[in-house]
Amino acid sequence: MSRGDHRAHRAVAERLRPTRARANALFRITVALSCSATLASARQGVQVATFRLAAPAAGEFVLRATLPVPPGTFLPENGGSAFHVRNPDGAMVPAQTEVVSRYPQSTDGADVVEVLARVRRPAGAQPGDALTYPVLLEPHRLEQTAPGAQVALLLATTRAVYARATDAFGHEYVADLYEDVRIPGGDRYRVLRAGLAARTEATHQSLRAVDPETGPLGTLPHLMGVHAYFTQWSGEDFLSLDLRVHNAASGQDPATPLDDALQKLYFGTFELRLPHDWVVLDAFPNPYFGAPLTEGSFRVWPIVAPLANGKLHVLPQMAQFQRRLVIAHDDPETIARALVVLREENLGYCAPGAPSKTRPLWSWWNAGTARYFPQRRRMPDLGMLDTAQQIASDQGALAVRQTQLATGSTGPWPAQSAGLGWAHPWGVTDGGMVSGDEIWLYDGLTTAWCASNSGYRFAELRHRMYVDRQRNVLFNAPGNPTAVHQWVVHDAVHGDYLPVWWFNGPMLWAADPFGLSTAPTFQNDWVAANGKAPAYDAELGAYQSIDEAHLGRFTHDAKVLVWLGNDALAKDDLRGQAESFHFGYSELPQDIWNGTIVSGLRASETYVAGHPGNGFSFGRREGWCLDAVCAAYSTSDELWRARNRPWLARVVNVIEAGQSTCTGTIQATLLYNVFNAQYRCRQSIEAAIGEHALVALRESVFGRGDPAASQSLNRVLANSTRAMIAPLYWSSAGHAPWSLIAVGPGDSAQPLYCNSIPADGNGGNVDAYQCWSSFAYGYELGGDAQFLLKAQEMLGQNLRSGLEDHVLENLNNRAAILELVQRLQ
Repeated sequence: MSRGDHRAHRAVAERLRPTRARANALFRITVALSCSATLASARQGVQVATFRLAAPAAGEFVLRATLPVPPGTFLPENGGSAFHVRNPDGAMVPAQTEVVSRYPQSTDGADVVEVLARVRRPAGAQPGDALTYPVLLEPHRLEQTAPGAQVALLLATTRAVYARATDAFGHEYVADLYEDVRIPGGDRYRVLRAGLAARTEATHQSLRAVDPETGPLGTLPHLMGVHAYFTQWSGEDFLSLDLRVHNAASGQDPATPLDDALQKLYFGTFELRLPHDWVVLDAFPNPYFGAPLTEGSFRVWPIVAPLANGKLHVLPQMAQFQRRLVIAHDDPETIARALVVLREENLGYCAPGAPSKTRPLWSWWNAGTARYFPQRRRMPDLGMLDTAQQIASDQGALAVRQTQLATGSTGPWPAQSAGLGWAHPWGVTDGGMVSGDEIWLYDGLTTAWCASNSGYRFAELRHRMYVDRQRNVLFNAPGNPTAVHQWVVHDAVHGDYLPVWWFNGPMLWAADPFGLSTAPTFQNDWVAANGKAPAYDAELGAYQSIDEAHLGRFTHDAKVLVWLGNDALAKDDLRGQAESFHFGYSELPQDIWNGTIVSGLRASETYVAGHPGNGFSFGRREGWCLDAVCAAYSTSDELWRARNRPWLARVVNVIEAGQSTCTGTIQATLLYNVFNAQYRCRQSIEAAIGEHALVALRESVFGRGDPAASQSLNRVLANSTRAMIAPLYWSSAGHAPWSLIAVGPGDSAQPLYCNSIPADGNGGNVDAYQCWSSFAYGYELGGDAQFLLKAQEMLGQNLRSGLEDHVLENLNNRAAILELVQRLQ
C-alpha cells in the first residue's frame, strides 16, 4: 500500500470512528426503538400495516398479502384471526390470518402471516391504478369460506375433478383428485388454509389402472402421482388448482403397490375431466396444453396432449412438473374474475412507512418485524429506484419468458432450450452450471418494494421451469417427501443405520432400498423395440438436477414465493430439498459395518473428533442446503421441527468444533483441480454462502429459545467473518478477499497454515461478488468498523452512496450490507 493509500485509508477510518465508537449502542438503540414502537402499535383497533397493489380487473376480490409480525401476535392454535382490513369506503372487513412461517420458539407463534380479506376496488379506480388498504389489529372469531354455489356442487360430486392418463400400451389410469376431502380417512389430505376468505386443501393420489391386466402387455402398479392443491374463494364460482405430477414414488410402504417405484415412465396423455360447463385456464400455457374435447356430459382438458405419429411422452425417473390452473364455471364474468386470481392480480404487498413517528408500520423494512427469508433479515430501503421503470422491466422479462414457454421456442440465456414435451427446463444441462448467475443470497427485494405483480409471476414461471429438471426427491404414498427417519434400521446388535447412499439423489449402485433399479421394464422395452420414444427423450434426460453446491439457483424463487406469497407448492418444494439433503448429510452409518458416505455429517463428525480446530469440508454445498433446511424448518409444524432439531444441533456442534482455532476458517477442502491437488482450500464465495446459512440456523432454528446454540453460532460467525477480512485472506492489491487460497497441506492429518501460505497456494483472483453480506453479519456481532472499512475499500467509493447509486448492481448479494449502512447512517 502506498503512502497516499495509507492517508486515504486513515481518512476513511476517521470518518467512521464515531460510528465505530457508538456502533453497538446505535445498533441496540435502533432495534429497541423499532421494537418498542412495534409493540406500542399492537393495540386493538390500531393500524399496523398497509397493503398495496395495482388495481385488479375485478371490482371486488379477495386481497391477500404476507405480513411480518411481532412475537405473540398470532398463535394459530388459539383459533380466530388477528386483523381487519379497511375498505375504501371506510368499512371494516374481517380478515383471515394464515401462517407463512414461525418463530423458532413455538410459544411466539407466527412471525410472518398471510392476511386475506374480501375487499372492493375504490369507485372510479381503473385496472392498474395504485391501491392501498389499511390493516388493523382487530382480532375476531374464525369463520369458514363460503364458495359459490357452483363450486360447492362441483366438489361435492364424485369424480367431478378427474385426472386420467394412458400408459405406453394405451391402458387408462384415473384418480378422483378430491376424493380424500369428501371422504377423509387417510393421511393423503391436508388443510393449508381455512377461514372466511379462502380454503386450501392438498391431496395426493397415484393414478390407478381402470382395468388392471397382467402379462407382457399389462398394466403398471400405478402411473404418475398427483399432488393437487385446491383453493376455494369466498363467493366465487371458480377455484384454484395447483398440480404437481411426478414419477418419484419411494417404495416406502410395502403394504401398498401405489408407492412402488417405476422406471422411466412413457405415457400418452395426462388430462383433467370436468363437467361440460367448466373450463380450465393455465397461468403459463405451453404447446401441449391442448384444446378441450367433448365426452358425453363432460369436457376433457389435455394438460399434456398426445404427440403426433403415435409417439409417447416420457417422465424420467424421479421427475416432476407443476401446473398452476383455475377451474371456472363457464360464463364470461366468472372467467374474468378467475383470471384475476390466476394472474396474481389480487396479491398485495406490505408497505414501508409510519403513520406517526412513534409507530412504524409492520413491514419488511421495520427493524422490529424484519423477518425476510430464513435469515429473518430487514430489507434495504430502495427508495432510489424508479418504481415505474422497474415494474416495466419486470413486465418485459415476464413477457419474453411467457412467449418462450407458450410457443416452446428457444430463448435468451440462461434458458436457451426449446420446449421438450411437457417440460421446458431452465438453464444448461449441467447441474453445476458454472458461473455466478443466480447465485444470490437474497431475492424478491425489488418485487416487494415496487409491489410488482410481474416480478412475482416471473418467480413463479422460472421456478416452474427449474422444477422440470429437478429430480432429487421421492414421495411416499400419502404424498409427503420420504424422510430419513422412515428408512432407519434399528438393529439391536449393531445399532441404528441408514441403508441409503445419497448425494443429491440416491446412489443406486451402492444401495437401492427404494426399488428404483428393480422396477418393471416391460413397457420401456416395448417402447424401445417399437420406436415410440419421443424425439426429446435423450435431451430431457441430459438435464441434471441443480446440484447441491448450486442449490440456491433452485431455491431462491421458491423462497420468494413463500415469503411474499405463502405459496403451498414452493413450501413443499423446500421441504423436499430439506429431506433430500438430510439423506446425504445423515448422522448415521450406511450399513452394519459402519460404512459411511464421505460427504455426510457422520464422516465430518468422525474427522473433527480426531482433528478438532483444524477445519473440515464445509462450503457452498452445505451452506445452500442448510439454507433450504432452515426455510423448510421455518414453514413446518412442530412435529417436523422436533424431529430435525437434534440433527441440526449436531451440525452446529461439528462446525464449532471443526472451525480452525488458528485462522477462523471453517472450510478446508482438498480440491483436485487446483494447486496440483497439494492443498486443502478455502474459497471466499463458499465461506460467504456458509456464513449466510449459519445466520439462517441462528435466526430460524434456535433463536432465543436455545441461547446456547445461538451463542455457539455467533462465536463461529464472528471468527469466520473475521477471517474474511484478515490479512491472510485479504488482497490489499485487489481490495477484496482472495477468491481461492490454500489453507493447509493436502494431508488432512496435518495442521492448517496459521500465519502464511505457500507461494503457489493462491489462485490470484479476488471475490467482490459473493461476500458483501458477510461484512454486515460480522459487523453486527461486534460493531467493528473494520468490516465497513473493508466493504468501502472493496466498493472503491463512499459505501452508502456507492451502493445506492448502483443499487441494482448485485443487489441480491449486497442486500445485507446496504440495509446495515442505511440503518447506521
